Amino acid sequence: MSAGNVSYNFGVKAAIFYNRDTFIPVGVFNVISSIELAREIEKLELTGGHNNGPYAVEAGQPVNTLSGTLMEFPNFAFTELDNATATITTGEDSSGDITTITNKIGTSIADSATGIASVSAISGNASKLPLGKIIVVGTSTATKVDIYLLGDTASGSIPVVDELSLLAAGVTVPSSGSSVQVAEYGLEITGGSGSVAFVENDTATFDTRPANTKTTVIAMGDQANIKNLGMILVYPKNSQKEQKIIDFPCVAVGGTPFAANTREFAEFEFTGTPLYDKDRDSLYTITKITATN
Repeated sequence: MSAGNVSYNFGVKAAIFYNRDTFIPVGVFNVISSIELAREIEKLELTGGHNNGPYAVEAGQPVNTLSGTLMEFPNFAFTELDNATATITTGEDSSGDITTITNKIGTSIADSATGIASVSAISGNASKLPLGKIIVVGTSTATKVDIYLLGDTASGSIPVVDELSLLAAGVTVPSSGSSVQVAEYGLEITGGSGSVAFVENDTATFDTRPANTKTTVIAMGDQANIKNLGMILVYPKNSQKEQKIIDFPCVAVGGTPFAANTREFAEFEFTGTPLYDKDRDSLYTITKITATN
């Protein structure tokens, strides 16, 4: 027990989620603003006649809610606490990545004969590729296209022209399989084998990633999914040498929110429902010790 026989909670070090069957950890939150368990037990009163109060009170349905304000967004928050899938790609540290250009509106932009045959990274310049989706738009001149970006440039500065993220305007795409470079953004566009002829306002798209050591793509699927995980709260050793953990053997989780803030660290509200674990005969267990040193 701490000095003066006062037991207190000071700080929280981590929230560890684990598989209830194997007890293997599935993820850890370290940047925590707060975590709180709210417990409400419905009180059923026996009343009637001319009595100044109830004759009896019995416990009704308990409502337990575990909520927290968290300030980090690790992959497992989406894959384990929700229903997302994560795809991790490595080996793009020199090449980056460019997907195949595909027509979106019309058929004149992506065409191996009379449009754009392919898009690639300029050799040695993959680090200049933007991160996001590139939109190629036909102009009133049959050999020229405008190029827009849904994303950000490798330099971290979205190009803005007339409030549009325009990478390049009026780019002439050569015919007969020749290429043109948009050098500032590491792009090389190769025209079709014949004579290029774009239709105005036709569009095509492709995705790009600059050179990187690792890419993680998280795709959120059906959110109507509940998972039951265990959770342990870890408190730091305090000045009285007291250490403490709280084990919730079964927490129903699902639906990870998202947040984006301006010039400050974003946080999100986590909500789970603690369930009574029959095998371990507990809703939660507090274990605390006074260490010898």
